[in-house]
Amino acid sequence: MRGIKIFFCTVLGLLLLAAGCGNREPQRKPAEPPVKVAFALADMNRDGNKTIKEVVDKEKRNLQANVTWLDARNDPAEQQKQLEKLAGKKVKAVVLQPVDPARAPALVEQLNRAGVKVIVLENLPVNTPVDGYIAPDHAMVGRLQARFVLEALRRAEEAKAGMVPPGGGAQQGSRGGGAQPGGQNQGGGQQKGSGQGQQGTASGQQQPPGAVDYTVVAQLPERRPLNVVILRGDPRDQAAREITASLQAELQGRKDVQILGVYDHPRWDPASVPATLAEIIGRGERIDVILANDSTLAMAAVEYLKMGGYEKNVLTVGVGADEKASRGLVNGEHDAEVDVNPEMLGQFALEAAVALAGTGHWQYSAGVNNGDYSVPARIVPVRLVTARNAYLLEQRWKDLKKAGQQQGGQQDRGGQREGQQEQQQGQQQGQQQQQGQQGGKNKTMLRITTRDGKTMEVQIDGEVKKIESLGGQGGQQQGGGQQGRGGQ
Repeated sequence: MRGIKIFFCTVLGLLLLAAGCGNREPQRKPAEPPVKVAFALADMNRDGNKTIKEVVDKEKRNLQANVTWLDARNDPAEQQKQLEKLAGKKVKAVVLQPVDPARAPALVEQLNRAGVKVIVLENLPVNTPVDGYIAPDHAMVGRLQARFVLEALRRAEEAKAGMVPPGGGAQQGSRGGGAQPGGQNQGGGQQKGSGQGQQGTASGQQQPPGAVDYTVVAQLPERRPLNVVILRGDPRDQAAREITASLQAELQGRKDVQILGVYDHPRWDPASVPATLAEIIGRGERIDVILANDSTLAMAAVEYLKMGGYEKNVLTVGVGADEKASRGLVNGEHDAEVDVNPEMLGQFALEAAVALAGTGHWQYSAGVNNGDYSVPARIVPVRLVTARNAYLLEQRWKDLKKAGQQQGGQQDRGGQREGQQEQQQGQQQGQQQQQGQQGGKNKTMLRITTRDGKTMEVQIDGEVKKIESLGGQGGQQQGGGQQGRGGQ
């Protein structure tokens, strides 16, 4: 009996133990700590970098990343010190935007020796092994800038030949109203475009698709070739070299375009832009188009042109679509920007850094040849933005839509006034012609436009055989006729 009791007790204990184990919850694995990565940017004051930071800070929690931000303030020595201090912070990957491309290879080697993965943002150091490269399509940037100019030239020829599509012949909000399609305006009367209010015409017709509208075409002079100035960024940066090379390849060899020169700006500093343009103008050269590698360079050019009164006669195109340049598009001071999608740059850079820090590899989409190395890369698409499609930037720059609406309202009112004035002038001409016919005499109506955009009309008896410009100062009287420059 004693053995049986012991057996039953043993079986009962095993059953109770099994029941207890069945009710016990499985142990949870401890949460993995966020992976440590760093963004070492050249200058956090750049609008593009501000956008990158905003995107990264928004997405880092989803990717379980602990992000350290380093701002070199455009100082290469400061950037080197900041990277040296990362050694003791257990950072696994660094997104590096070099201040000085000449120092970047040494910085990359220093990080690699410390076991840190390196993803280079935008400017790839020459012949340097890096773990990743994130950049816009620099070659496409140059092609889009050139395309804007060539499209304007093509449409100018169409307008000159009378082949203006619906919506192309109206004066859509040009400042001063003196410009005509095809560059017919003489002297200083050529005008910038009007911003977002220029998509329609007085009759409600829409312009043909494309970034170039006919108010931009009106800025072009009649003479060819157009004189083009290229404002390059830092010549040591791959971005500046690739954009400029692409531009030159698209424009060189064309009879209607002449490149006056390529002017460098070390560290992308816009402070030297005024001196560059002053030198060109001082030589007696006329500038028709300015193509800049960067928004800050483009807007420095716009400010200089405004001070000299040249802004109505020069097409300006930049790269980056920063806030100031984007405002310039909608208010008619600036003509075009190539947007490099900083939101996508930030997203791709963070994904690459987290993947490399965690697993040692990442999902790249291309390989870029860099001297002795093939670098894994992701190339970001770019797009051309003008006043006509500036709505693409409204999510990035919150006040841009309001500025465009205000500008558009002003131009709509201005266009209505111009339309009414033209209608009144047409009625007056018809009445005058009818009166001349009733009087039995031939009458001729002359419309004279001066270089400063002033217009006057003179009705004379008889037919005009010859008109001469006698020169002299405007407003003087000679032989009973007023002198002018517009009646030739």
